[in-house]
Parts: sequence; C-alpha cells; structure tokens
Amino acid sequence: MTTQVSASVSALRRWLTGHPRAADLLLVGTLIAFDVLVWADYSTDEGPLRPALIVAQVAPLLWRRTHPWTVLALVSMLSLVQGVTAPPDDHTGGLFVAFAGYAVARHARPPLSAAAVPLVAATILLPDLIRPWLGMPPSTDDPGWSVTTLLLLLTVSAGAWSLGFAHRRTHLFAQRLRAEQERSTRRAVAAERARIARDLHDLIAHHVSVIAMQARSTAETLPEEPGLAVIGTSADTALTEMRRMVGLLTDEHDGPQPSLAHLDRLAAPARAAGCQVEITVPGRLDAPDAVQITAYRITQESLTNVLKHAGATTVDLTLRQAPGRLTVTVTNGPPSRPRPPAPPGSGLGLIGMRERTALFEGTFSAGRTPEGGWCVEAALTWQET
Repeated sequence: MTTQVSASVSALRRWLTGHPRAADLLLVGTLIAFDVLVWADYSTDEGPLRPALIVAQVAPLLWRRTHPWTVLALVSMLSLVQGVTAPPDDHTGGLFVAFAGYAVARHARPPLSAAAVPLVAATILLPDLIRPWLGMPPSTDDPGWSVTTLLLLLTVSAGAWSLGFAHRRTHLFAQRLRAEQERSTRRAVAAERARIARDLHDLIAHHVSVIAMQARSTAETLPEEPGLAVIGTSADTALTEMRRMVGLLTDEHDGPQPSLAHLDRLAAPARAAGCQVEITVPGRLDAPDAVQITAYRITQESLTNVLKHAGATTVDLTLRQAPGRLTVTVTNGPPSRPRPPAPPGSGLGLIGMRERTALFEGTFSAGRTPEGGWCVEAALTWQET
C-alpha cells in the first residue's frame, strides 16, 4: 500500500512538473479554498470584502514565474488593505505576501531579489502601525513595533527568501547537469563512431588494397585492357581518400586489428586481476569481419566494466552463432569479497556498445542478474550472401 501511494505521488509530481500552468492553478485554488474555509469558520465579518481580498491576493501568484516582482508588489499592497480593514482576529499575518517573497527568490535574479526580505517584513508589520492612526485597535495583542516581533518577522521573511533561493540554485544546477549529460552523450557517440570508422578503415583498406594489386597485376598481363589500370588507380585513390577522412575523425590508433581469435589475449588482464573467465565459442566463426570487430569491442568494454565494478569474480563469456546472427553474452557474478562502492559510471561505455549494436540492426541489453552480478548481451545481425 505504501509503495502504491509513493508511486502515485511520484507520478503526480512528474505530471505537475511537465504542466506548470496546471500546477499553478492547483496551488492558487488550494490557497483560496484554505483561507476561505478558515474565514468561514472563525471570522465575525459577514461582508464580501474579505473573500474578495483573498481571491485578489492569491490570483496574482499565477504569474509569479514570469513577473515575480510585480506579483510581490500587488500581493503586498492587497495584504496591507486586508491588514488595515480586517477585524483584529481576522488577519492572516501575511501568509500570501511571504509566499510571494519566496517566489521572488525562486524566479528573480540575486542579489537584487534579497530586497524582498525587508519588503515582506514591512508589509506584515505596517498594518499594526497604521491601524492606531485610523482609530482602530491593533490586529494582535503584541505591539507590532516591539523588537521581538520585528526580529521574528525578519527571520520569517529571510527564511522564505532563503528557501526560494535554495530551490533556484538547485533548479539551475539540475539544468546544467542535464546539459552536461547531453553533451557527454553526444561526445561519447561521436568518439565511438570515430573508433568504428577506424575499425572499418582497417577492414576495408585490406580489401581495397587487394583490388588495386590484382587490377595492376592483371593489367600487366592484359595490356590491351586499359580499364584494368583505371580500376587499380581508382582503388588507390579511394584508399587515400578514406585514410584522409578517418584522419579527420581522430589521430588515435588502437594497434593491431582486433579479432575474436584473440579472446584469450583479451581476457588475460581480467584473469591477472583474479577473475575466473570461462570462454565458450562455436567451433567455427564465419561471421563477417566487421561483425567480429564489433563483437570484440563489446567484449572488451564489458570486461573493463567487470574489473571496474566487480573486481575479482567469475565471468562467463559466450559467443553463439546462427545464420546471419552472432550473439555475445558477458555475465559476471557478484564480487567475491566486499568492495567499496565504485564511483558512479558515466554510462558512456554502454552508450558505445549500444551504438555499435545499432549499426548492425541488432539488440542490446544490460542489467543486473538475480544473483547480484551483471549481464551484457548484444545480438548482431547481417544479410548472408
């Protein structure tokens, strides 16, 4: 039951966050209903002035996000009118003006927004100073100009402003954090695509070089076929242009061409760190080279994550091949001994693996296992010829 209530509250909060105008209407309606009910129960004033002033004070709060200073000025003025005209036991004590002061701190720029603190305090204090001049009794038994009351009003006003200012800083920080996460994601995708481009360059360069070499050799044997020399020249040009384009992406080099034939070499660092790595591969892998390179990179990133987050544990690396499909599964158990919590990951490794899998119109999943470990599975597909 508690879980359902919490989920419902979270869902309502998300909906209100996505619909700020509805949230404003709900807030204003709640404040009006609350104060009207209080007035109906306790007030001795039967006239229409008090309900009208309640609505007039609360209604401007609908525009507190875009015009906080204007809203504070209107609410302050109407609060003064209410404080002077209401019966002594029927004054709210500046509830709405305090809320307007919070709105200034939340939506207006500091440090100018700090001017709302004395303004709110003065608005709440002034009715007790004005009423005796008009021959009316004060709204409370405690004189409004006492030091204790003044300090209390300043404390309340400063507290409302501080709460709004804290919420403003939190909101701005969250916005910057989301923007930085989006930039990090874009950089991760760009970096992974550049790495994929290097892998494809290594793969395609070999075949293009073979085409150029065979075309030139055949042209020497068959000099009466000028088109063969053109094929060789075109292949050389394509290879040069491809290297230039890859060079524009990045100047980094990852060393020799990766291959699934070197999985034992890939697992060596994990084994040296104490992991028990079991590798299961089909007897014969005939997947295209590009698919094998992608599977190798996904396995490499998965093993890196195991060392980072689980340390010395069991690792099951399995490759399964079907017609037009290669599935890579890396499953690790929980840490063999208690470990300090790893720093939160950026998630960029998962983004890279998902990006590589998407290039082959495959499926990718990553998540916790019931045993407390982690499982990464990527299925890569291709059209068989």
